[in-house]
Amino acid sequence: MTSPSSFQLLAAPVTAFDADGGLDIIATGRLFAFLRDAGVDGVFTPGTTGEFTALEDGERLAVIETALEEFGPDRTIAHVGAASARQTARLAHAATRLGATRLAAITPYYFPAGEQALLEHFRRVTDAVPDASVYAYVFPPRAVTTVAPETLARLAALPGMAGVKVSGLPLAENLAYLDVIPEGFEYYSGNDADIVRLAAAGAAGVVSGVSTILPELFVQVTRVIRAGEDATALQAEIDDAVAASASADIGVLKAGLAERGLAAGIPRISIDPPSDAQLARAHQTLSPHRAART
Repeated sequence: MTSPSSFQLLAAPVTAFDADGGLDIIATGRLFAFLRDAGVDGVFTPGTTGEFTALEDGERLAVIETALEEFGPDRTIAHVGAASARQTARLAHAATRLGATRLAAITPYYFPAGEQALLEHFRRVTDAVPDASVYAYVFPPRAVTTVAPETLARLAALPGMAGVKVSGLPLAENLAYLDVIPEGFEYYSGNDADIVRLAAAGAAGVVSGVSTILPELFVQVTRVIRAGEDATALQAEIDDAVAASASADIGVLKAGLAERGLAAGIPRISIDPPSDAQLARAHQTLSPHRAART
């Protein structure tokens, strides 16, 4: 378990695109700089919120390189995961050549992997980058591969595995994972709403999509946690931020960034645009921050 005094806030930023849907690496860099200046501890990129499944390999590496320029290798977890170990290992090797030392890889997806296949997948990745710290990225609702707590414990024992990031699961399942991981294995959750409870349970930190548009709130919460003070008084604001972002809906996040003077374009993935009600809710929550970048 990790002490709350070292609890970390990692942002899970969107990837910016231009009007034609091309990668806008300049705007992506501006977003990273905005998050850095707001006080987040680092970034996990390009992840699900960063639309990694819609990025070409070269684009993913460009995003990683830009994150490294803004945050450095210690504060960047570069996501190189792919459906196959072969592609993941290739991206991992390329990311380390750019200077990345902390790499995340989502579990195999589309076809669900059993325990043997999962362990072999990550063994091939860690073998490809023996000097890097590798983090498994577990997201069952998206990747369709489930990881039982006992399987995570076996995964944690592989040489080169430094930690895990878990998304899309309720607090109870996060706690079940925390009960089995070995000492020193870093546990990050993508569950923004439970940041206070996760810190109390010994998580290393959160990887927050919502902090993309409201970093100030999540930085404040993290500082309160690290100071050993009671952060539960901020829970209502956290819940409001999560609701206003439609639980980090990519379209809502990009619209919210526009409210803050940061262009990110529209999603490249095929999702419905935000509803008028979602946009109105985001506008109301972000209104006090609208002038921050204008």
